[in-house]
Amino acid sequence: MEWLTRLEWRSPDAPGNAEGDGVVSLLVSENPGVERASAAPIVSSANPGSANPGRANPGSAFRVVLEGDLGARTRIGGGRSTEVERVEAFTVPGYHGGLAFVREREGVAAHWHPEQVAKLAAWRAGLDERQRDVLDGVAAWPLAGVANEGGDVVGCLVPLAAHPFYFVATVDDGESDGVGKATRNARWLVSAPKRARRVGAGSVGERDLVARCTVLARVCVLLERLHRSGIVFGDLSERSVLYSAGDRSGGSSASTGGTGRTGGAGDIAQAFVVGCEGAAFEADRVLQRNSAGWAAPETLERSEAADDATADISRAPSVQTVASDRYKLGLLILRVLAPSGDGLERSRDAGRVLGVLDTVGQLMLADALRDEPAKRPSAAEWYQYLRGVIVENLAPPVIRSVVVSPALVAEGDEVRLDVSLAGARQLTIELPGRADITREVGGRVVTERFTARQSGRIAVRATNEHGETEALSNQVRVLPVPTPTQIAVAAPDVSGVLGAQDVLVDLEPLEAAMAISREASGAGSPFEHVAKARARLDADALPLHDVLRIGVEAERVSREKLFPSFEEFLGDITSPRRRP
Repeated sequence: MEWLTRLEWRSPDAPGNAEGDGVVSLLVSENPGVERASAAPIVSSANPGSANPGRANPGSAFRVVLEGDLGARTRIGGGRSTEVERVEAFTVPGYHGGLAFVREREGVAAHWHPEQVAKLAAWRAGLDERQRDVLDGVAAWPLAGVANEGGDVVGCLVPLAAHPFYFVATVDDGESDGVGKATRNARWLVSAPKRARRVGAGSVGERDLVARCTVLARVCVLLERLHRSGIVFGDLSERSVLYSAGDRSGGSSASTGGTGRTGGAGDIAQAFVVGCEGAAFEADRVLQRNSAGWAAPETLERSEAADDATADISRAPSVQTVASDRYKLGLLILRVLAPSGDGLERSRDAGRVLGVLDTVGQLMLADALRDEPAKRPSAAEWYQYLRGVIVENLAPPVIRSVVVSPALVAEGDEVRLDVSLAGARQLTIELPGRADITREVGGRVVTERFTARQSGRIAVRATNEHGETEALSNQVRVLPVPTPTQIAVAAPDVSGVLGAQDVLVDLEPLEAAMAISREASGAGSPFEHVAKARARLDADALPLHDVLRIGVEAERVSREKLFPSFEEFLGDITSPRRRP
């Protein structure tokens, strides 16, 4: 292992009197007789940033190692401007977990600031042991710089995300590196669960508020710690957050992060934030990356801000602030708690959480996504709110109200059932006179419409892993609809019309040929018989059931054959069985 040590001296004419000002640095190898000179600016960690200058250990230098000395490495991921490799055997003094090497593909890019990486590493070094352990467990924070043969810092070493934050991709989704080991980042929480299952990433149910809010709450803890130290994360997006939801995601149990320690089965969700090498001290006002669809409105150019389509695809680096971090945190909360599925991942519509969050949460999200930076909730405020949602869902559910409207309807009319509840995973609705309805619960209000058939109350039963709660609705009165018992059937008057049109032929020759006596059937023409029948129908209308019976009988008779077909007739007379 070969560390580069900084030799420094102070120019007597250097401006400023603060420690670390006017320092000229050379990088030299610790191996005797080997010297590597470089003009790379390696800043002193004695004054890591104007936000909190006393946090760093006085006199500690930013450690830089040569890329060639890292030894064996394996690629494990990367982004638009970075490549990430797992370092197999190299170690960093003071850190005992696995390491990853994050290499900047564009070493001269506007958003790559080695001096900021040095300050970030010095800030971490200034934390006490407990704070460092917490930071290393939730974030891939820069530990040391990595320089190329020319002495330029081209990347940094960070804690390696533990095993539960990876999965084996079985299908190429078109956005990753194909099949093989891949990081489980929060885009699998934003996309439809079926897509996550299809590629092998497991899935967290869209209505699993405990797992989703736990991941978000852990991100809030990190951001609040950074903001209080004057550090802006910058490029926060769904790809910045790795998660492990234990048994819920179909993967391994949760982990404590880069320390390599893992919990047992059933552990709650964990989060590990990557991309921390892009963070910067707010007071330095340097350019930071933006992911497409995540830039805060105030960080865009005026022409871009006025065009929503341009804002959604903008990746231009910009000077960012704590307020822009809070905007991106609001977007992350919206997209994780109200996943919209493929094609709508860049939605900024705060109204999508209606029914998922209560009134307080809805107002907080609306403020977070407005164009007024000063009104955006802090990460600490979001943590307190999300913690309340988690606690609420770790107890038996609560049913606040069950209301049916309208309460007085006619049989067959539609009614609406509104159930206000908290902490439920499933709701069963027991309806009078019909089968029960069971629904998965994804929010705080469940609405169901159905046809009313019977008077009574509607029972609802809410359940989750911790118990169940039952409640009854208000009384619903269903009025029966009266059914008619008779239908008047009008007989048509055809005596004049049919006779005038000669529709009926003279039946007298036919009756004579068939030896039918007209006197036996009564005097009068067929028209008179029809008139008499019509008079009888008009005098006493037929009951409804008789009308239906007549219709059924007529249908049956119409299907019976009165005469055989010609083929059947010939078959009968030629059949041997019928010959005398």
